[in-house]
Amino acid sequence: MKFTAILFSSLLLGLMLGSCHSGQKVPEGEFLIEGFVKNLPDSSIVSLFQFENRQYAAAMISDTVTDGRFVLRDTITSKESRQLLLLVIYKKTFSVWPLSLWVVSGAKIRIQGEGMLCPFWTVESEVAEQQAEAEFTKLGMPEMVEAFKQEMIVYEMFDKGINDISIRNKIDSIRRNHIYPLQDKVRLRELEYMKTAPVTKVWLEKYCDQLSFLNWNTDSQYSHKELVYPLYARLSEADRKLPVGREITTYIKMVEPVKVGDHMVDGTLYDTEGNTHHLSEFEGKYILLDFWNLGCQPCMEALPEMEEVSRMYKGKLELVSICGAAKNRWKKFVAEKKLTGHQWNELREVNDGLAAVYGVKGVPHYVLISPERKVIHSWMGYRKHILKEKMKEFVK
Repeated sequence: MKFTAILFSSLLLGLMLGSCHSGQKVPEGEFLIEGFVKNLPDSSIVSLFQFENRQYAAAMISDTVTDGRFVLRDTITSKESRQLLLLVIYKKTFSVWPLSLWVVSGAKIRIQGEGMLCPFWTVESEVAEQQAEAEFTKLGMPEMVEAFKQEMIVYEMFDKGINDISIRNKIDSIRRNHIYPLQDKVRLRELEYMKTAPVTKVWLEKYCDQLSFLNWNTDSQYSHKELVYPLYARLSEADRKLPVGREITTYIKMVEPVKVGDHMVDGTLYDTEGNTHHLSEFEGKYILLDFWNLGCQPCMEALPEMEEVSRMYKGKLELVSICGAAKNRWKKFVAEKKLTGHQWNELREVNDGLAAVYGVKGVPHYVLISPERKVIHSWMGYRKHILKEKMKEFVK
């Protein structure tokens, strides 16, 4: 069955599964999510993630699908609504884009849909932000469904061998000729809608996404800066003081990220004892910045090679691991794994520190700095031996 057909059948049948809905009342301080999804394989894992410091998402709870049903229940201490992300994994397949969910204390949320198309599942909820989210989802129809289908093809190609140049060229072609044009149509639709739509939490998140896109997009035909930047005037002073508002303001004021050949930018970093540090401490040495986070599998896979490189270049190279996770979880992980070396954290609520300055858009992200304080190389992603290969090439 075509993805588009699956999606629209799930939307049309949105009210036909009412008999599945539990009458269970959810107590204050908790939220409940019940899912009834057709053609979702048994043993699929449905997981919820929460944002940490507005930079990375950390896993919260999961459930295993049985007969198309899953239940996710957890506590919530805040009186404010909270945004979570839902992802589905089945064997080696996963929903490459998440479903955005908003929860409050006492919320009962019902999800219906078909297959792995979780970003487009129907969400029944009385949470105001979820209803606002649904309006943006409608704006993406039907282009985002087709873009999702193409992105799933890209993921399968990645899995076959990202180091194969022919596969990488095919991936670039699919994104350039199919995914990006489809997404651009939706971006333009959203920008037009955002001129008059109420400025809610959801609106602010979508606007932040638009600005984030400008930060990493290199194709001028998709920038639409003339449409994006004027929307900033719609934010009230109260909006600008929120964490998302501060991140938006950072993007608005942001200069070009540091590039290869530029002088390094320093910042204040903290070790697990709370002591402050700066990159300027490493006078006359190479510095390798490692931006990482908990829950990032490639980051975990890189740890042994990081230690090996540290030993190989002792006295010449300093490795600085900059984690974006929340303070307590980061400290606990460092202690449990007995991580050595410079394990530092900016301890920021929003992405307005060194990660933004060095153009970090995903983790792991590495930046190599020369003894003369110049950025000599920067790249994202990890595969076995890549760190040793890079150091052999650049560290003299």
